[in-house]
Amino acid sequence: MLQIPEQLKTPFSYIGAATVSYLAVQVARHFYCYLRPSSLSRYNPPGKDAWALVTGASDGIGFGFAQELCKRGFNVFLHGRNHDKLLSKRDELLAEFPHANVRIIVFDAFKSSSEDLSWIAQEIGDARLTVLVNNAGGGLKPFELLADLTHEDVQATISLNATFTAQITRVLLPILEKNSPSLILTVSSAAAYVMPTLTVYSASKGFVESFTRSLQAEMTLEGKDVEILGLRVANTNSQGNDVPLDLFTPTSRTLASAALNRVGCGEPLVWAYWPHSLQGLSFHLIPRNVLIQMLGGRLRDLKRKAEAKQVKKK
Repeated sequence: MLQIPEQLKTPFSYIGAATVSYLAVQVARHFYCYLRPSSLSRYNPPGKDAWALVTGASDGIGFGFAQELCKRGFNVFLHGRNHDKLLSKRDELLAEFPHANVRIIVFDAFKSSSEDLSWIAQEIGDARLTVLVNNAGGGLKPFELLADLTHEDVQATISLNATFTAQITRVLLPILEKNSPSLILTVSSAAAYVMPTLTVYSASKGFVESFTRSLQAEMTLEGKDVEILGLRVANTNSQGNDVPLDLFTPTSRTLASAALNRVGCGEPLVWAYWPHSLQGLSFHLIPRNVLIQMLGGRLRDLKRKAEAKQVKKK
């Protein structure tokens, strides 16, 4: 049996105590994030008639955010690229929340690398915008190797997921600062860790997370009362991802509700939905090479299912 020299016992005990304390703090911070009440109401005080803008709001998680924000008393700008679809979603919101004000903003996020977004600030007008939800995003041609993508495929993915987020935040930040306290939510993905055959999409979500952390640091340094919160999401049932519901696969609206409940947690980046945080542990606990093989197998299965659906449609 290994004997620890007497002169080393005290340093080892200090190290052990420090390690236990660190782990206890991390566990406490984790549970605090999911058990504490949301501070979203801070951005919509009584009588202030606050507005939120949700990008990519014509379906999926974006529309879930719009529903939950209306439920919590906000007026909402719906952003998307399909005018008729946005009008339909506006009517759907007004049917459920007749006292809300809902306006639409039509812009193709794929064009954000070549077109100026300054006009969106003008569309806001005198509305008291206090919340921006950067939700627009998605993977184009998923499950394809990088070398099999075209120049247009790569550029479109970056424009949708990274460029648009940065540009619309840049344009609307002065408005949010003026109306502070205010809030910016950026939606990231489990793909930001590592996703073979989703290389460009994964990288663009990595940009979103770095952008979020950097902007949060910038607001803190400048003393601005603008909360910046990044939200990681994993598998979610939505219009574009029709998968069975279970503990780890919520509806888009459930996911959005959970995300809004994270507001005020004090972290720059969190898993929006608590069960997804449990899945996220695998990225840290499983050896990287093993994780890559597991993810590769899962993505190949998803590709086969997607291809089978396309065959049925034809």
